[in-house]
Amino acid sequence: MRRVTLLLAMVLVPPQLGGANEKAARPGRLQIDHLILGTADLDRGVDQFQQRTGVRPAFGGDHPGRGTRNALAALGDGRYLEILAPQSGASASGDVDNLRKLRTLTPIGWAVSTSDPAATVRFITQAGYAVSDPKPGSRVKPDGTKLEWVSFGLTSPELSEAPFFISWNPRSAHPSTDSAAGCHLAGVTLTMTNHDPLRGLLERLALGVEMVRGAGTKLEIALRCPKGPVRFGAE
Repeated sequence: MRRVTLLLAMVLVPPQLGGANEKAARPGRLQIDHLILGTADLDRGVDQFQQRTGVRPAFGGDHPGRGTRNALAALGDGRYLEILAPQSGASASGDVDNLRKLRTLTPIGWAVSTSDPAATVRFITQAGYAVSDPKPGSRVKPDGTKLEWVSFGLTSPELSEAPFFISWNPRSAHPSTDSAAGCHLAGVTLTMTNHDPLRGLLERLALGVEMVRGAGTKLEIALRCPKGPVRFGAE
């Protein structure tokens, strides 16, 4: 882990998009890991998801030091959906305050898993994007077991709706293996302008995300569930 941390910290570079570095080799396995729906109240969010899909997400746990808690639903193929909400009585912060404004389930983010964090950082920075230092994360599941991971995100240029990147501790069972089953990911769509730098990043990552032209940047999530097709973010 120390070697990964050092490599991640050493590769920060100023953004210089495009150029010869476009030919850099694709890193190890990359895929959509999970998608996040935000809500002001977790119980209400779980009820809304069940009403629309026919699947009731299972409580995941609290995030220490972040003031948030979640419930999870598996989406097949090593992916899952996270419903994220503030903990009761959580102190005010940017993330918590934004969640408290959401009355319906709203796409607020997504994550890409990487099997080789150092190689992924090199791949991204060689294209001219800068990344944050790696940040460890953890939460305790209801059964008492602990999940651990390391994540990092893009810092420059500023990209609305860009994914963050996550590498799970191999000793942790991936949340997709024991979350509520029944739904499957049908697609992820990002609306953006033709000149949005996010377009170049997604083309390099080749994650199968649909990109459509629009005035702003918007994330939409399509699922296949027992009650039929469901789309979040299309409202």
